[in-house]
Amino acid sequence: FWALVSSATTSAALWNVPGSGNLVQNLGAVANGVPGFFTPNYRALLGGQASPGAAAASYYQVKPLRQTLDRLVDFGYLADGKIRLTLGAVNVRSGRMRYFDSRVDAIHLDHVMASGALPPAFPAVNIDGEWYWDGGVYSNTPIEVVMDDSPRRNSLIFATRLWQQEGDAPQSISQVMSRYKDIQYASRVDSHTARQQQIHHLRHVVRQLGSLLPASQIEKPAVRDLLALGCGTVMHVISLQAPAREDDDHLKDLDFTPTGIAARWDAGRDFARRQIAAAPWNEAVDPVMGIVVHR
Repeated sequence: FWALVSSATTSAALWNVPGSGNLVQNLGAVANGVPGFFTPNYRALLGGQASPGAAAASYYQVKPLRQTLDRLVDFGYLADGKIRLTLGAVNVRSGRMRYFDSRVDAIHLDHVMASGALPPAFPAVNIDGEWYWDGGVYSNTPIEVVMDDSPRRNSLIFATRLWQQEGDAPQSISQVMSRYKDIQYASRVDSHTARQQQIHHLRHVVRQLGSLLPASQIEKPAVRDLLALGCGTVMHVISLQAPAREDDDHLKDLDFTPTGIAARWDAGRDFARRQIAAAPWNEAVDPVMGIVVHR
């Protein structure tokens, strides 16, 4: 996939102005789209008040992406259940997140398209009569889908963070636009994890208290119901933060250049290797500490 979408940007590199980063290439993606991914939706030129319908209310049309995914994704393999895939999308009407889980749902192309339908660039996707947008509209790292899974079990979670949660005060309009987008789309994994830590800590406390009760109390139905809220699982969260690049700008989410993609691959691989080598999840933890975050 990435080899396909990045190959089309190579020729534009000749036109980049020194000091402008990948501006020309990124603007080329804005104006022309990316082969195998998206193309301009010329109905958008009718203006913001035009009503082409939910399936076409976007700046780009994604028929190329649908064709690419249909060619590359083995949905039969997903249906076999060997790999569990969960995709998040936001219901446009209700504003609620919905997770499509291969353990209970037959994942098909529309589920994948919906999970990447980021407005207003891409149109909503209809699934069973409801329209859906990219789950990133609601949360870019919906880590609770793993932590609230039933039944809960000991887990090692790698949470990828592509946007910069922290940054310096911008000194130019370009930096303002870039920092604004960082804050807008930065993963909320910290706040989500903190909430889950509180909840899971209480589950561990309930379990610990249950171990102190006499058998005569534990056998009472009301007590059993309360103790069922307890849990002894431990979840380790490995935070993988993508590093900021010197040539990043406010169009960095349109950087499909071979060098940009390769740099992000290298950074992610190096970060993951360091974490795996350190293996912090093997360290002893407090018995009432249900969720441990490693950075």
